Amino acid sequence: MSKKNARKTSQTGRAGAASKLEADLKAGHEKLQQGHLAKAEQLLRKAVSTHGREPRLMANLVAAIQRQGRLDDAEKAARASKAANPEHAATANNLGTVLKFQGQMEEAASEFRRAAELNPNSGDAMRNLMGLKTYDDPEDPDLAAAEALLDRLPPGDQTRVGLYFALGRALDEVDEHERAFVCFERGNRLRRSLMKYQPRELEVLVDESIRCYDAAHASLAPAAGAPAMRPVLVCGMPRSGSTLVEQILASHPEAEGVGETPALPMAIGRITGDPSQRVAAAAALPDAELAAIGERYAAELKRLAPGAVVVVDKFLTNFLQVGLVRRALPDARFIHVRRAPMDNGFGIFRTLFTSTIPYAYDFNEIASAYALTHRLCDHWESVMPGSILQIDYEDLVQDLEGTARKIVDFVGLPWDDACLSFHETERAVQTASATQVRQPIYATSVERWRPYEPHLKPLIRAFEANGIKVSDGGDQ
Repeated sequence: MSKKNARKTSQTGRAGAASKLEADLKAGHEKLQQGHLAKAEQLLRKAVSTHGREPRLMANLVAAIQRQGRLDDAEKAARASKAANPEHAATANNLGTVLKFQGQMEEAASEFRRAAELNPNSGDAMRNLMGLKTYDDPEDPDLAAAEALLDRLPPGDQTRVGLYFALGRALDEVDEHERAFVCFERGNRLRRSLMKYQPRELEVLVDESIRCYDAAHASLAPAAGAPAMRPVLVCGMPRSGSTLVEQILASHPEAEGVGETPALPMAIGRITGDPSQRVAAAAALPDAELAAIGERYAAELKRLAPGAVVVVDKFLTNFLQVGLVRRALPDARFIHVRRAPMDNGFGIFRTLFTSTIPYAYDFNEIASAYALTHRLCDHWESVMPGSILQIDYEDLVQDLEGTARKIVDFVGLPWDDACLSFHETERAVQTASATQVRQPIYATSVERWRPYEPHLKPLIRAFEANGIKVSDGGDQ
């Protein structure tokens, strides 16, 4: 073969390998986006065995493992990716994220700093680095660096979103409320523009749940063959204190928290049709199918928390499934964590969530979701008394021990003083509260919205339009 033909053959081979890499990357990413996490992991591991530890493949593999709740395995994969790609900024950033969720804050900060050094235009690295630090000086160089980076990034760059939120939080901490609000507002507006969301769908789901799961349905016996397991499903609005409740329970020696695992929706599976049809179909499932759902859900929780007497699942939208789970897993207990509307709404407004919470970036949609969540949880309490405990975040702040004892008693565990030292519990936390729950409880989070009151009139009006009274600072 001539040298010319050999070069041509080599180029063709490289092109073919590159094309195969892109196809494998796309296949794994699609499964990841669809929520088929185990299948995504399988495809991505196979692709890594073929193409090596290519940074994008490894990033998606880490995400697939992490979203299944296996943070130790995710950390191993992230470290392997770093070893193979030591000069790749996104790889360092991904490792830092996993370490943050694991509570290894010092090493996480080091990885975020390394990512920012490798790519000074990385909005993600700067955002993550700022998220691990508390600011007390308006002249802190991080603030100027973040503002300079925003000036450099193109207007359509999606990493601007996270940078707005990080800079807003830092400015808030140094009492630069006017500048902070501008950052939060811009971050929310840009994030919402990138999302597809139909607010009407949640309203239909709640309306239909109340209609289908009425008092007559609540009087039905548990499904024949339903497993005997006692999970605790902590649900409600984001930024309501749900992670704090999970952490309190997970600090008990007989309990373990599994975070925001999609175990229940995966166990239920896809029920076709529009929202109203899906609810009615779920409410009419025969005993055999309900028992099978209970078995699948229980098996996944046991896999995630082997040996725990009580498993705590904090997938917030599980409040939609209380009626179904009552029959599929009759020993389950539900805790709805509530928070005063303006603190809850403002807490959401100033947070960029790692999980998909589509209503979180618009005042009207936040207020609507808050009202609908409370309305449905009040319904569950009325038709299934004793199955759901409604806890106010403010009660936790004012009387931690008394409220914690009520929670522990509700789930059927003996009291243990470790529940009061929840901030010392070493466990993975994958939510926006990953840093807060590693601190003792603090009262400064109550009435946190007050310095921004002049800017939050639209949020007040949105709550009141949804039947939530907030003008006097009250809860309802």
